[in-house]
Amino acid sequence: MNIIVVIVDTLRYDAIGANGNPAMKTPNMNRLTAEGWAFDRSYTASYPTIPHRTDALTGRYGAPFHAWKPLDTDVLTIPRALADHGYCTQLIHDTPHLVNGGHNFDFPFHAWTPIRGAEVDRPWIDDSTDLLDNWCSDPLFDAYDLNKVLSTNTDTYMRANRKRKKPEDWNCARLFLTASDFLRDNRSRDNFFLWVDCFDPHEPWDAPPEMMLLYDQTPGYDGRIDPRSFLYRNEPDLPPAAAERVKAAYMAKVSWVDKWLGTFLDTLEETGLAKRTAVILTADHGTNVGERKRFGKGYPVREQEARTPFIVRVPDGGAGRNDIIVQPQDLFATVMGIAGLRTPESLDSHDVLALAQKGADGPRRLALAGNIASERWRNPEHVCCTVFDGEWYLEVTPDPEHSALTKEGTVDDVADRHPDVAARLRAAALAELGRRGCDPRLVDWIRGEGKAKFPFGCRTSDARPAPNGWRSYFGQLYHEAP
Repeated sequence: MNIIVVIVDTLRYDAIGANGNPAMKTPNMNRLTAEGWAFDRSYTASYPTIPHRTDALTGRYGAPFHAWKPLDTDVLTIPRALADHGYCTQLIHDTPHLVNGGHNFDFPFHAWTPIRGAEVDRPWIDDSTDLLDNWCSDPLFDAYDLNKVLSTNTDTYMRANRKRKKPEDWNCARLFLTASDFLRDNRSRDNFFLWVDCFDPHEPWDAPPEMMLLYDQTPGYDGRIDPRSFLYRNEPDLPPAAAERVKAAYMAKVSWVDKWLGTFLDTLEETGLAKRTAVILTADHGTNVGERKRFGKGYPVREQEARTPFIVRVPDGGAGRNDIIVQPQDLFATVMGIAGLRTPESLDSHDVLALAQKGADGPRRLALAGNIASERWRNPEHVCCTVFDGEWYLEVTPDPEHSALTKEGTVDDVADRHPDVAARLRAAALAELGRRGCDPRLVDWIRGEGKAKFPFGCRTSDARPAPNGWRSYFGQLYHEAP
């Protein structure tokens, strides 16, 4: 059987209409949800973009989280495991981080095709400062400086999309149209593994006017976007009407992804491949769209960032909803199960499709989400990770007085009202950190509420160091052009 994995960056669980949000217009994701198994308790683990892909591709934890670094060339991955059993493997992506600057996520695949144009991509230098056709100066953002916006990543984004004129020119459209071409070129195959990595609806929340008008019908508004909304969306003096427009931009971009995903799913049907091809759709993380007066992802990892869709559609594989707790590592075993292959026992990965089909309970009782920032872990007030049990989540700090407890679906810290729940989740999180290979000295220090001397030299990840001289985007990977 052919297998397709679609990773959608920055897609919240509740950004899909079928997940209980009637305001969202996502007919194609709704269709996929109805035709397959929807796992309602899926949470990110290593955070954000590159650490998540490492989780998903390798089926491993990073003791406890993976770092943002290039993918090791000698680690077992899903495409490598499938290739060893006769699958041909293809990566099609517009997520620039996967290959730009030596991140190495092309390495496990037989073939890879990048689509240019997303944020931080740098395909071109010119002296143009013209705004894109769907951008404008919106009076709602007149208090903010446009020149400052154009000196950030928006500058390179404009150059990457300078020739964008028609809908098919947008990078999301080109991604799924290219993936559709792959289906047509491989319609006779029964052994391909296709990984489609979609960077939208990641920032910038830039969507065509017709998508904006789905969610913002303000009289006189024409659907164009002011790029100042990208940079100033979290300003404390942001007018309420401007905040609503920012929220509409995220929703519009999700619907834009849905539109082109639909084209891809239609091609799957037209080629006859849908009858012998499994499709898995998930996301690396979500984002905030106004919760706690914030837009965009942040840290600690809360429900808005952590809870993601995880949908599995397999021909004659059944359909339904399931509340098994799922983490990205489970993608490995689930894909192997669809292919009829064994998952190495060394991996902490579970075939959640098989569990759902059997009506069995999942082995996970909780999910952990976080990232590696060892210089901050030594602060007793810093959130080391967040633990989710499907009903509550606790932001775990060494000093428990600073650990916020929140019930899913809300935003209020209620740790003082439910100390028993907070204590239970804290104990469970510390046990799970140890189980996942976190340095025992660090776990003991957290357990001691950060009162002892910090155990300098302890491991905060089992990831190997990045190559000498390598830097991430956030460490000025590229030189700045004059």
